[in-house]
Order: sequence, then structure tokens, then C-alpha cells
Amino acid sequence: MLRPRRFLVWLRKVHAWVGLAGAALGLLFGLTGFLLNHRAVMKIPGGRIETDKVQLQLSEAPTSPERLAQELAAQLGFQPGQARWQVQPPRPVQFGGKPVTAAAVWTVTLGTHTRQVRATHLPGNLIVDLERRQADFLGALQRMHKADAGHAPWILLADAFAGSLLFLTLSGTLLWTRLAGRRLLAVALAGGGLALLIGVAALAW
Repeated sequence: MLRPRRFLVWLRKVHAWVGLAGAALGLLFGLTGFLLNHRAVMKIPGGRIETDKVQLQLSEAPTSPERLAQELAAQLGFQPGQARWQVQPPRPVQFGGKPVTAAAVWTVTLGTHTRQVRATHLPGNLIVDLERRQADFLGALQRMHKADAGHAPWILLADAFAGSLLFLTLSGTLLWTRLAGRRLLAVALAGGGLALLIGVAALAW
């Protein structure tokens, strides 16, 4: 069982190593977050996304959204793991003040950091509506910041970075209070930061 002092020494080492391991991701998320926050005011060149649309003719109607995703991935040069799909079932809606039933819609999204294709398909049709979005370098960084690439490894890495931030916050608070010893000041700083966060967030709620 670790003694309190030995535990603090161990925690400080882990805190330092976790911070060093996440430094590269911290730089990426910090830089792209700053650019996203000020992109309109600073009018930073880059971050552009080109969009074009086309209708694709299928040889036969797909039997499931998964089959449609596989076929589109093969035709458009994506890996199967870069495809996601969702099904919107038939639903009652109002059209011109009268109740009607909207048709089912399959939506397939294929994406990397630099390009994304969104496909919309009505089951039973031989036509797929495609919308392609191509990002430049800065746009790709912004997509990485928002985890829009759509593949599991990057999402897991972003989740690991978020978890490490939580750990650094908690361990840093514990280290400060136990090593500095000024607990009243620690409570005041933490409470002040929380109050500032709530106050600024409430202004734009």
C-alpha cells in the first residue's frame, strides 16, 4: 500500500508522462480550436471545403444500407471501415396541410480527414444522390478537431486525449492542494473558475 507522500511522487510522475504523451494532440486541438473560434473575425485563408453533387446510376437496387455502403466504398475508393449509414423509416408528415407518409431514406457517409461523400438513397430506386466535400489542409485539421473523419482509430485517439485531460485536471488539482498546502486558495481558484465558466456560458444560452 502506497504511503501518502510516495503516492504523490508517483502521481506527479504519471501526471508528467501523460502530459508529455498528449502534447502533440494538445497542440493540434489547441491550434485548430483557436482557428475555429476566430475563423470569421480573423478571416484566416484556408479551411475551405469544395462541394459538388452528382447522381449515380446503380446496376441493381441494393438490398440493405450495408450493401449500399460497401458498393459505394468500392466505387469511390474508400475503405469499408470508413463508411457509416443510417436508416430513416417511413414517417407521417404534413404536406400542404394534409397528412402524408414520407418514404424511407437511406443515408451513407464515407469520409476521411480530407474528403467526405454523403449518399442519399430511396430504397428500391436505382439512383443515389451523392454530395462530395473536399477540404484543404486547414479544413482537414478542422475536421480532425471535430472527429469528422469517421473512422474508429481517430475517434478512440480523440477519446483517449479527452480522458487524459480529465486525468490531468484531477491529478493536477490533487497535487496542487497536497503539495502547496493552501487549500482555501485552491477552493477559491476552482470556485472562481467554475463561476466564470457558468457566467460566460449563460450570456450565450
